[in-house]
Amino acid sequence: MYKTLLLFLLISAISYSQHGIDVLDYNMTIAVNDSTDNIVVEEIITLKKKTNSKNINLDLISKNNDGFGMAVLSVTNNNEQLTFNHSGSILNISNLNYNQDEKFTLTIIYSGIPKDGLVIGKNKYGNRTFFGDNWPNRAQHWIASNDHPSDKATVSFAVIAPEKYKVIANGTFVREEKINDHRKLTFYKSKVELPTKVMVIGIAEFHTSPLESKFNFPIESWVYMEDKINGVNDMSVALDPLTFFISEIGDYPYTKLTNVQSTTRYGGMENASCIFYDENAITGKNTMENLIAHEIAHQWFGNSVSEKDWKHIWLSEGFATYFTNLHIEQKYGRMKMNEQLIKDRDKIIQFENKVQLPVVDTLSTNLIHLLNPNSYQKGSWFLHMLRNKIGKENFRIGIKNFYTEYKFNNATTSDFIAMMSEVSKQDLSMFSNQWLKQSTMPELEVQITKKRKKILYTITNTSELNYEFPLEISIVTNGKPNLKIIQFNEQVKSYTFKFHKEEDAILKLDPNVNLLFRETQKISKEKKQ
Repeated sequence: MYKTLLLFLLISAISYSQHGIDVLDYNMTIAVNDSTDNIVVEEIITLKKKTNSKNINLDLISKNNDGFGMAVLSVTNNNEQLTFNHSGSILNISNLNYNQDEKFTLTIIYSGIPKDGLVIGKNKYGNRTFFGDNWPNRAQHWIASNDHPSDKATVSFAVIAPEKYKVIANGTFVREEKINDHRKLTFYKSKVELPTKVMVIGIAEFHTSPLESKFNFPIESWVYMEDKINGVNDMSVALDPLTFFISEIGDYPYTKLTNVQSTTRYGGMENASCIFYDENAITGKNTMENLIAHEIAHQWFGNSVSEKDWKHIWLSEGFATYFTNLHIEQKYGRMKMNEQLIKDRDKIIQFENKVQLPVVDTLSTNLIHLLNPNSYQKGSWFLHMLRNKIGKENFRIGIKNFYTEYKFNNATTSDFIAMMSEVSKQDLSMFSNQWLKQSTMPELEVQITKKRKKILYTITNTSELNYEFPLEISIVTNGKPNLKIIQFNEQVKSYTFKFHKEEDAILKLDPNVNLLFRETQKISKEKKQ
């Protein structure tokens, strides 16, 4: 996901704990209309309890004094009415006489105006649209759910909408049928388990266009009618990153790939099999390639392999960021990738100047705060340094094995490190801890001391935290470049290079862009004795 400057204070007030249940399937029938923003939902939810308690909780925002939220009309099990209490963001259902791990089904009927999660409004052309926008835990505004990435489930959407609209949703298109002269029902079903953060519907007056490919699943662009030329043109770049990611990670995990112009909160949102892009990203100037690559990479990392808890979000955002960079390298060459890595490093430094937190962040309680350069760029940089440390082939094998092991499941940082350690036959615990669990980066001070025609370069790691890392240095003497690698560690934090002719000495740190660090320089002249 590409974040925008619009941060939602609302999120910090919403529960994001798990509820001791395992949801297996959401079967949603949703009716929308043009006369009001009120939606009517019949949800059939299949689940198991993880405890012996007779009560369960689901996440669902209740109706507030401002008129937003859902009002639950009934909860039934096998056609019997159940006792429930709906307050705040919790729907509590009691007297469920089922054993732990025993499967059962609830039918919940509710209606209301969602304040968030399902965004109902007008697009930039003044036309009415409806778009799911659940990340991170905003599904509970319109879906009674266990709104946490660790609880994945299959989902189907039956959408009743005015006939003029086209409907997109996760999974496979099943059918469309006319209800009456003014309304129709569109049905999609995902047999693949998804986290709620990427379960969505999109309803608008779309122009649709297929993208021809060798793959056995449809690839389409869905754009507003007014943008049908520019939109189809801008989204036509999807095939290259898709092809590359399949070769580097594994088979595409879903039955379709639809790139959708939307009116939602983010620049891009990786909803499973139907990616939503901000309506203004379409310009007709072919500027969407990196954005599209990022969101397509999420189909593997974030959607199929999901973080087990929010502190591991870099397994989603860092992976999507780095695989976008790898796509740049594969298509445009290493120099282009290096340019992006340098930009990413600058973003990390700027963020660190303001806030010092580790990539695996156990402190932040507002989930939106996790969308920062640590999760994106620093997570990406960790993968870049890991690739250099264990070698490209080991990295490629490790990524494939990690994906295969946790496909359609959840993973932690430890799971990933264990897999890469196994493949590379290296102990990566210290390496991963220093880059993912420490809150800063190495600070390299270059002290340049000039005395007559002689010059000394002293490189010192001034960071207060312990880091072990190799530093590549390009040294040019007498017009000839030489690459030297020096190893910094807890015992050795400083190196000095001496040159006899100042005009022949050129020294550059990290010429191949392989290390995350910040650099300062000090230049001085020795005083005459």
